[in-house]
Amino acid sequence: MSTTEKGIVFGTDKAGDRQKALREAGNLNGNLSAGFPEMARNVYAHLNDEISKKIFEARILYASTGDVGYITGLESKYRNLNSDMQVYVEKLQTDSHCLIYGAGVAGHYLAGRFKRFGVKIDCFIDQDGSKGPVDKETGIKVITEKELTENIALYSDKTLVVSYPVKPVADEVRKRLIDDIGIDEKNIIMGIYDWRNNQGQYFDYFEARENEVFVDCGCYDGATCYNFAGWCGAKGFDYIYSFEADPKNYEKSKEILAPLGKCELFPYGTADVNKKVYFAADAFETSCIISREEAEKRNFEGVEEIETVALDEVLAGKKITFIKMDIEGAEYEALLGARKLIMENRPRMAISVYHKFEDFVVLADLVLSMHPDYRIAFRHYGFDDLETVMYVK
Repeated sequence: MSTTEKGIVFGTDKAGDRQKALREAGNLNGNLSAGFPEMARNVYAHLNDEISKKIFEARILYASTGDVGYITGLESKYRNLNSDMQVYVEKLQTDSHCLIYGAGVAGHYLAGRFKRFGVKIDCFIDQDGSKGPVDKETGIKVITEKELTENIALYSDKTLVVSYPVKPVADEVRKRLIDDIGIDEKNIIMGIYDWRNNQGQYFDYFEARENEVFVDCGCYDGATCYNFAGWCGAKGFDYIYSFEADPKNYEKSKEILAPLGKCELFPYGTADVNKKVYFAADAFETSCIISREEAEKRNFEGVEEIETVALDEVLAGKKITFIKMDIEGAEYEALLGARKLIMENRPRMAISVYHKFEDFVVLADLVLSMHPDYRIAFRHYGFDDLETVMYVK
């Protein structure tokens, strides 16, 4: 289907062009562009503590060399990992082989993460026989539960990771693996249900104040809004403005957030201007804006056309105290679209800066251009290069 037939009308791409220019200047392979080191020095001068400096230095080296070891090698005192995640990582680093139950989005995600640690994925297990014998996306072998049972001796000593993010479903799979197939329970690892480090991520750096007004860009399943409400505690909060562009996630969040009250959910992405864009809608937290070329490469399968809005327009005149953005690489444009809001309100912010190599410098430099007296902190919540959050105050 052609672009014309899809009826997509793109707005300005100036914001994307600027960031693309920084990337093409060569800052990913040790050949930093002239402007990038100057930005980095400016950001470093605004860092608030030793932890932030260590994380910043590790990301600089990672951006320059592509070696994720600079991040995974950070001492534990510089990483905000909960105990469940730490045990999970240690187990994977101990075992060199594993099987992943579930050849869907979550399973593919885990396979990609594990590969970075040199963990060999022997196969996926999936009840849907049509997904085999080889997974089209990863090239990994796929077997059914029946095949697992028939070849139990081959797989019984391997670590088996249940990828399903919905706990009741994952628990049922685990019970079936133990009771019906005979897998030793000590060889089963349950997936981490919240890759955002439970309630800590986005909220463990700041203390809540009275009359907080929260903007959640990238609502996903509504959990962050509830975490925000819990963070506010007895102080309560004034209001939440939440944005989720994935149609399925939006419908799910609308139902989940209804009991929370004082929360308005918008079915839009956030960007520098109001426009229509292509969107890879996988109903997972990795849903994201994609280019026309990427949409055509996918033959428009799983691709939606969505609207993006500038926060300056949608929330014009509103009092805002806290902005969170985790929108899969669209943070730069979204911040540009919130410039007036940020200038007028000077909100505290929690911004994901790991989706693009340069974001931890470029996004920090951008917010400092709005308020030069902002202070910056970084915290890292992932066991690889993912989940680095920039806190601005």
